[in-house]
Amino acid sequence: MLKLIKIYYTILSFISPKLAANSAFKIFQKVRKKDIRKREQPFYDQAKHYKLKYDKEDIDCYEFGTEHKDLVVLVHGWDSNSGCMLGFIDKLVANNKRVIAFNLPAHAFYKSNKTNYFECKNAFKLVVNQLPKHDNLSFISHSFGSGIVAFGLSEMDIKVDKLVFMTSPNYVVDIFTDFKKMIGLGDKAFELMNKKASNLLNEDVKKVATEQKLSLADFNDLLLIHDKKDKVIPFQNSVNINKAIPNSKIESFESIGHYRMLWHDDVIRLAVDFVG
Repeated sequence: MLKLIKIYYTILSFISPKLAANSAFKIFQKVRKKDIRKREQPFYDQAKHYKLKYDKEDIDCYEFGTEHKDLVVLVHGWDSNSGCMLGFIDKLVANNKRVIAFNLPAHAFYKSNKTNYFECKNAFKLVVNQLPKHDNLSFISHSFGSGIVAFGLSEMDIKVDKLVFMTSPNYVVDIFTDFKKMIGLGDKAFELMNKKASNLLNEDVKKVATEQKLSLADFNDLLLIHDKKDKVIPFQNSVNINKAIPNSKIESFESIGHYRMLWHDDVIRLAVDFVG
């Protein structure tokens, strides 16, 4: 199937770069929805569920613990859902944390199956702005969710204690470039797609980077956790962020996977201990 897609976009890019760019950008925004897995279901069974009004669909939010506790917000990655963060809940609550999570737009139970960096960033800001102010506010995020946290916080006037990024993309354009190679998009069509993304973000997509956004955010410490053999987001992304952000440190693993790491006892322990 992928071979046929590459042939299609190679030909379409030659015939009509604009049409190819528009079509590719739509595919790029499509979420591959998956059923909630058996091991994720207890998350939804145990959580206090509430909704926040948002442009397309109300945002599904989930709460654990009691209101007077220090606050930790969990942010899942692309093609995933908040249930994948279940392993962190009991340990955070046991450490006297109140935990908030939410499903990114177009993921999990939403009707829509298309979203983007800009829309997810705005949903993140909505969720965080609705929270009561806390002296100790921290975030634990995975993959695409880490980029969203950095992007969102860069536009918010709030003080954050700890950030835990369990893998993180850095330059957004790298994700676009990988997508270009995967589907066989031509160079001109690719530039047009970048222009569409830049218009959506209101800034040059080639310059948007997690490290750049973090430099604009107000936080005390960042812990980067990454598998050296990660096949989805290369380890070098976290290495570069670590080099660029003075108040950061990196913990590397090998062969714990991109998604499996969320259920790995050592990863969970590191993240929970770091936020205190």
